[in-house]
Amino acid sequence: MKVMDSFRIVWRNLWRMKLRTALTSVGVMIGTAAIVAMMALSLGLKESAVKSLENFGNLTEMDVEPLRWYEENGEWIDVPEDKVKKLNMQAVQELKKISGIQAVMPIKELREQAKLKVGRREGYVQLIGVDVNESAAYRKNDIEKGSYLTGAPQEIVVAFDVSREMRDVEKEKREERRRKAGAGRHEMSQMPPPDIGGGEALAFNLVDRAGTLILSREYRIDDEPKYEKKELRVKVVGQLKKSEERNSSAAVYVPINVVKELNEWVTRSRGDEVEEGASRRSRDKAKKDTFEFDRITVKVESREKVEGVVKALKEKGFEVWSPARELETINNFFFVIQMVLGGIAAISLLVATIGIVNTMIMSILERTKEIGIMKVIGATVLNIRWLFLMESGFIGLIGGLAGLGMAWGAVELVNYFGASGGLLDSLNMGYGGGSGDPEAEPTKLAVIPSWLAFFAIGFSFIIGVLAGIFPAIRASRLSALQAIRSE
Repeated sequence: MKVMDSFRIVWRNLWRMKLRTALTSVGVMIGTAAIVAMMALSLGLKESAVKSLENFGNLTEMDVEPLRWYEENGEWIDVPEDKVKKLNMQAVQELKKISGIQAVMPIKELREQAKLKVGRREGYVQLIGVDVNESAAYRKNDIEKGSYLTGAPQEIVVAFDVSREMRDVEKEKREERRRKAGAGRHEMSQMPPPDIGGGEALAFNLVDRAGTLILSREYRIDDEPKYEKKELRVKVVGQLKKSEERNSSAAVYVPINVVKELNEWVTRSRGDEVEEGASRRSRDKAKKDTFEFDRITVKVESREKVEGVVKALKEKGFEVWSPARELETINNFFFVIQMVLGGIAAISLLVATIGIVNTMIMSILERTKEIGIMKVIGATVLNIRWLFLMESGFIGLIGGLAGLGMAWGAVELVNYFGASGGLLDSLNMGYGGGSGDPEAEPTKLAVIPSWLAFFAIGFSFIIGVLAGIFPAIRASRLSALQAIRSE
């Protein structure tokens, strides 16, 4: 029997008992719609929770630090000091080997506060050294004005609020002198307040301007404190976008080698405060020590790989400080929810399966003579089984397609009433990611991803085929002569 002939026979039989086929498919439709709707709701809520978590930071970027304690059997255990990981170049190479990590960006901060002076404006900033080669590909997207670091030691990139926190000191001093000179009340009321992060500062542009980084240190000579100043000529090449994720609004980013040299200059005089023997021992120890970073930021390839990367980092003795730590808890919670909701909805699909079995057995009883004739004219056992399996499979497929359409309509209604009723806002899940982009697509209460739609269609077809196995075997075992004689 040709395949096209078998499909024509199946379609003719289903159409001949179209009312029974439709009623049987309704059971599959309800079961499929229930499963898809329940899964869509749990997936939507999970996506909303994850996006809401992104308000606290980028989930694909996380700070890595040494693991100093861990929990075992409800007790916190300290990691031995000799087992604590060191954030050095060896750790960087180890992190790069972890599957899923796209970039490893070591960070070193200046131990002292520095002053940035550009023109007449100046302000205290926090110098942060970054590995330009590792971070350039990802930090370029954070630039609002100018460009990112190229590695030149005199280049700096400033955070969004640096220019707003820099003050015109000379202007403030003039205004202070005018006030002390006894200006009248009216004149004082007309006098603008000192420029501290407002007014003119909002329009102050630092990009492509030369400036000076000023550092100072204290050292002792014969127990007398002395102070030394160091000035470093720099050029502001870029300004970062405004972001709530930044640890410091006064951050200035420079190549990591610059911070390393400045830290050595700041701490160089500490040996002068102790005895010569102790100083010599300190220098010997310093030679043995390796350079360590304050923290290391890793960039994960995608959000789907974050959970696996966090697990791998902990296994290697690192601690992760990122909202991504909560992903595992969220995924486990919603996995249980999906299993419970899917199990409840699967009961209706089980009932539909029994309905398909009943329909196919009734079909055998009504078509006993037809089956006998088919066997007499040469139809094999495999042909008979194939026909009945395809009939039951198509009943499941029709119900699956209808159920998917029904679930899609239900999901659209849930999303519409959820948005219009303010339910998303009350859950604080209206707009994930914290980007503030008015054009960003709002988070939905329920979503039907493409894989769920294809799964629903394929699963309903397989359910139909499985339900037709017993009737198909029964039909193929009928005796041809007895089938022809039956009335």
